[in-house]
Order: sequence, then C-alpha cells, then structure tokens
Amino acid sequence: MKKYIFYLIAFLAVSCEDVLDKKNLGAIDDSYVWSDPNMIELNVNSFYANWMPTGLFERPGLAELGIISDEARSGYNGRAVNWINGVRFGADRTDVPYQKWYYGGIRKANEFLQNIEERYILPTNATQAQKERRDRFIGEVRFYRAHLYWEMIKVYGGVPIITKVIDKDETDESLLYPKRNTTDESFDFVIKELKEAADLLSITYSSDNWVRITKGAALAYCARIQLYRASPMFNPTNERKYWEDAYDTYKDVIELDVYDLHPMFSEIWKEKGENNKEIIWFKDYKKGTITHGWDAGNMMRSQAVGDATANCPVQELVDAFPMKDGTPYVKSNPETNPYDYRDPRLRATVVWNGDTYGPRNEKVYTFVSESTDPNSPMYNFDGIDSHQSATSTGYYMRKMTDESLDGTKGDYGYGKGSYTQWVELRYAEVLLGLAEAANEIGETEEGVEQLKLIRKRAGILPGDDERYGIPENISKDDFRTLVQNERYIELAFENKRYWDLRRWKLAHLKLNNQLTAMEIRKKINGEEISYTYTRRVQRHDKTNKPVFLEKFYFFFFFKEELLRNPNLEQNEEWK
Repeated sequence: MKKYIFYLIAFLAVSCEDVLDKKNLGAIDDSYVWSDPNMIELNVNSFYANWMPTGLFERPGLAELGIISDEARSGYNGRAVNWINGVRFGADRTDVPYQKWYYGGIRKANEFLQNIEERYILPTNATQAQKERRDRFIGEVRFYRAHLYWEMIKVYGGVPIITKVIDKDETDESLLYPKRNTTDESFDFVIKELKEAADLLSITYSSDNWVRITKGAALAYCARIQLYRASPMFNPTNERKYWEDAYDTYKDVIELDVYDLHPMFSEIWKEKGENNKEIIWFKDYKKGTITHGWDAGNMMRSQAVGDATANCPVQELVDAFPMKDGTPYVKSNPETNPYDYRDPRLRATVVWNGDTYGPRNEKVYTFVSESTDPNSPMYNFDGIDSHQSATSTGYYMRKMTDESLDGTKGDYGYGKGSYTQWVELRYAEVLLGLAEAANEIGETEEGVEQLKLIRKRAGILPGDDERYGIPENISKDDFRTLVQNERYIELAFENKRYWDLRRWKLAHLKLNNQLTAMEIRKKINGEEISYTYTRRVQRHDKTNKPVFLEKFYFFFFFKEELLRNPNLEQNEEWK
C-alpha cells in the first residue's frame, strides 16, 4: 500500500448528524467491497482520513488549543476566550462551537466490523500474513471506535454504547432510542476495546506504513484513559485499583522496548519517520498535498499584514519553567533578565522580547513602542493591547511551529500551509503518566526516576546528587504537585492541559483566574538600550473573564440530541 494512501477519503463516508446507528444505504455494492482485501484496506484507510476528530472546542487546523486552558490567551481581542465563558453554556443553546457527537463515525465503524466478521472469511489455507492483515483491519477500526467513544465519555460521563448496526426496519425502541450506559460501563467498554485491539496490532510497521496504529499506540492510549479514570474527577474515593491499572498498562508500553525520548526536545515535531522513537500516535502531513493551519494561527504577524496570533503564551506558563538546575523559578522584583539560566524547554516553547526566531534568525521585539519602524513592522509593535499587535501577552509560541515560514510576508500557511506533524501521543507522556501513577500507589521514587529521564533530555543540569533539581525524600503530595507542573511545561500546547485540569478537579480553581501578561518597555539612555518587565493582568480578560463552574466537569447534552432520543437522560447538573 502506497505511503499516505490512508488520507484518501473513501467511499464509505457517512453523515455524523444522526444519533441512530442505521445502515448506510448509499454505500458502494458491498459484494464487491468485501470480496477484495485491497478494497477493505481502502475502507480502513478512510478512517485515517478522518483522523482524528477535532474534539471539544478545538478549531479546525488545531489553531487555538492553548486558550481553553491556562497556557495562553488569544491575540484576537479575547474573541476566542468567549468560547469558554460560562454565559455561553446551556443545554438549549446551539452556538457552542465544536462540541461533538460522534455516533456517525461509530456507526461507520460498527458497519465495518460487522461486515468483516460476517463476510470476509479467510480460506482454511490462509497464510500468516493474510491472518495478520485481517487482524490489523479489525484492530485499527476498534481503536478508532474506542477513540470516538472516549472523546464523548471524558466530557459527558456515561453514553449509550452501540456496537451493532441497527437495521432500518428495526421497531424495538430500546435499540432505536438507547439509554445511557453508566460511566463505569462506558470506561470498561473503551478499555476492553483498546486492550483487545492491541492484541490484534503489530508492534511496528514498515517505513511505508509507519503512521498506522500500533500495539503501543493502543496500549498507551488505554493507559491515558485509565489514568483519567484513576484521577479525582472519576475516582473521588481514590481507589488504588484504578491507579494500579494505569501503572500496569504504562509498564506494558515501556516493556515493548520500541520507544525512547528523542534526543532534542525542539526537534520532536520536525524529525519524521523511523528516526523519531518518541512518537507513538500522530497525524502526518505531506508538503504540497496534506498541510495544516497550525502555523497559520500561531506564527508571528506584522502590522503590515494586519493579523493576530491565536495562542499567546501567558506569564503563568513562563513562570512554571524551572531554572536550568531544576529548582523552581523565583521572580525578581523589579524583574531583570527573567529568561536567563532557565530550563532549555522554555526557549523551545516560547519566544520572548529580544529572542531570535524565523528564517532570518532576527531578533523579535514585543515591547510597547513609542513609535513603529516602517522598515521593520514586525518587530516594533504599537503596544501589546493593539489588535494589530500579534501578541496580547508579550510572548509568541515557538513550539511545534515551522520557523521557515515568514509571517512578515503573509506566508501563513494559508495556501502554502505547513506540514509539521501533529503528535497526539509521545513517549514523554508515557513516562509522566507512569510517574504519576507510581506516586499514587506509594512508589514515589520510581516516579522520580521517570521525571529524571525527562529533565535530563530537556537539558536540565543533574546536580551533584544527579536528581535534576528534584528534592531528596520528596513527599507524595509534593511530588504530585511537581508531576502536574512537569506536564504543564513538557506538554504545553499539545492539547493536554485543559483535560489534565479537569481530571485533577483543578479546573474550577485554575480556569477562573485572570491570567497575566508581560509588559515590556524600552528605555534609551544615550546609546544604552535596556528593557523593563512588568507583570499585568491580560487586559483582554477584563471584559471576557474566563468562567469554569463545577458543573462544567460534565457537560450537557444538546437539546437536539435529547429530542432525538427521549431515553437519553441529561446530566444532573444541567437539568
């Protein structure tokens, strides 16, 4: 199968509008499809074409993932912040963007699995390769179905679990209008699906198929879900069993012995193919044909172009990065040189005033300027509160961006696009998950060893004790806080922080805060130039203060879905 063929949108695409799991009557003649394994392969590839669902609140092109958390604020005068403002939520509303209901994709998966079981029967003399190929088909689609269910479970709790195709002539109302499964039943289903999918999938594939779902991807994703289940949002009594389940599955991933941390943190998203052992599950892009708008939304802009940046890192994120010796950052007052001797991941993640960036490797300035140099409109902004100033916080993103694109020339990715890969799951997350689970079952020092690996790769100094800034005999509670902060900085802008805050039941404490920006002013004394750094409330939030109420931990079902299925019970908090 030719590389990238799975990006084809195949013939079995269906609408995601209908909650009922009815057969797709518009599909191509299935006697032709199910007699040919190559046609079945094309069908499987169509699931990859829709990979992965944009998910709740995510913009097309993955442009604004940070602003729903405490990682960033938008440069668009707070427009995007309104998406998570509490006044926008309500079961009767239809204007909450990107809240998803995935039963169209689940129906397609059910249809595939039912047909391959009933109609794609291998001959008695089938080769091992033929058996493995059939198993892979099933494993990939079961993974996809589990993924769709999880995207709903993590925001709604229990949802109706439908695993069979409902016939168009079905009259049984319990099938036509299924009730919600319990949250525990929903978790059990998804975890079982992923475990069984893992048994059907290969550990590795050839270079032509290296983007396919592997055994490790299924196990690592399963461990992520188990970690979520073990966390306070779903485990308020802190049952040890759930932490042990996550711990065991993370260990299974490590014992596959195929993953490792990529040597350079900043290169993870640029180094493609088999040379990057950190990547477990991702979406690849191809220059000229398959591109994305991540850079379009997040690269630096010029006033001449007249646009703004989607994710402007906030000061809270910058402060979370430790010093180069691994000890916590302590801000000075007044602040001078706040970026010296810091964790190298800070520069790999954020661009600050006076730092270099881009194809010209020129200095970037975000200070509040008395005037704008017309010859270099990108670098002297007319105040960081201005709409035409690309950053609203005094910072830009560097992480995951393609620095070869030039924002001063309108080279946004629109039309040309960027093709850096989107990494959904990488080995660093596995180590962080193992560290968290180990700590919760009383194996704190095992967790310390995982964090040491991550900090060592980051370039943090080991110290005389070789603990990379992690205190000796650190307590369980203190280590929990340290792991949470390490996830904050290591996984910044990877669409993990918002979900972490939810599962830890910290979202209502963290996401109601007015976040801060850095205001930089240029001082000229003769020929000597210096800068002052002042923290201030990110002013866009004055009129668009974020709101996260405790009832937001479980979102509401839209009124349309409740009307479509009278047996679908609304979450208690939204009745």
